[in-house]
Amino acid sequence: MKRRSMRLGSLLLIFLLLLSLIGCGTKESEADQEAEVYHRIGVAVYSTTDPELSMFYDYYRNYIAASFPVEFLLSDDLNTAEDEVAFIEEMKAEGVEGIISFYGEDLESALAACAENEMYYVLGSSSLSDEEYEAVKENPWFLGVIGPDTEEEYDAGAEMAETFVADGAMSFLLVTGGAGDAVNFMHYTRVCGMLDTLAEELGLTYSESVEELAQVTALTEIETGRDDISIVLSPGYIQMDEGMSNLEQALANRDYDALMSAVGLSEALELLTEEIRTTDQVLRVGVIDCFSEENREAVEITDGNGNALLNFVKGKYASMVAPAFVAMFNAVEGDVDVVKPDGVAFRLTQSYWTAIGSEEYLELYSYTQSIYENAYSSVDLMQAIRSYSEDADYERFKELTESCDLESVRERLG
Repeated sequence: MKRRSMRLGSLLLIFLLLLSLIGCGTKESEADQEAEVYHRIGVAVYSTTDPELSMFYDYYRNYIAASFPVEFLLSDDLNTAEDEVAFIEEMKAEGVEGIISFYGEDLESALAACAENEMYYVLGSSSLSDEEYEAVKENPWFLGVIGPDTEEEYDAGAEMAETFVADGAMSFLLVTGGAGDAVNFMHYTRVCGMLDTLAEELGLTYSESVEELAQVTALTEIETGRDDISIVLSPGYIQMDEGMSNLEQALANRDYDALMSAVGLSEALELLTEEIRTTDQVLRVGVIDCFSEENREAVEITDGNGNALLNFVKGKYASMVAPAFVAMFNAVEGDVDVVKPDGVAFRLTQSYWTAIGSEEYLELYSYTQSIYENAYSSVDLMQAIRSYSEDADYERFKELTESCDLESVRERLG
């Protein structure tokens, strides 16, 4: 009995030792896992609920953070340039080394805050005017800007206008977003493309220049020089009270053949659905936005005659923001020369995808979902990051960034 008791005691001791080792192994794994996250990057957004921005952040959080030793910290909604500066200062206390911004309303102020806090800054999906770029291109903390260039933005608005004119539209509502006072250069450029094209296609003569009209800050019906053609400008971001109020008032004032928006309209889907179901007039809707779940829902909303609510989408997909991460990761790893070999900030362009009609949207949407993690895979990105590939250089980074079109994505996927 004594020997049996000793044996049982020994087995019990061994069992407890094993448990202890397992526990130590778990703690060590957790510590190793924490140690792997050694870069923190802030992500500045004007809205945490905007479908495009949510799509971008989910790609960073769910895919990039799972593939690289990095953690992303998201801002609250930024409404002013002062908000972005405050976010940058807050991030310093969190150990953040750089900011990927989807805001950038006052670039010089943001860069001054980054310089003071020794943080890099990149515009992840944006456009800058020549004047804006020249003013900041030699700032050592500014990595650069990636996004559709001025021509791409202008053509997006122009192509949408051409499409709806060809469909026979004669009464137009233009949702101009942040184009008022040219605060948002992207939106302003898109609206200029819309107005110029309507004038050219329909033989219109405006009472003011296109540049002045695109910058209006109040609900405005403009003179077109034709009694049978009407154009109403509705400024403001839809997710903000003023923008939504302008849109509601515009829809209450009259019926339209076409609504062309320089911004996404997900917050207005209920309002627009009610509009198409309470009027006999066919309303064609187009947006310059993204291939999001919200827009997928919109293309499947129909009026009583089976006409789709959303007819035209010019937009981005989630992993288009991958190159901005590549730039930032190189910088925080100490290899900023990969993306700034001559010390001057890059200015690289990407092109939109286009879907005209619900069938084409659903086809491209399905494809973007299947490539959500692969259009820019972790392997692709590593080829342009020197800590993973010693041959990484600016030309490789540039080529990767600009290879965002559908054909290039298909080629990368084989």
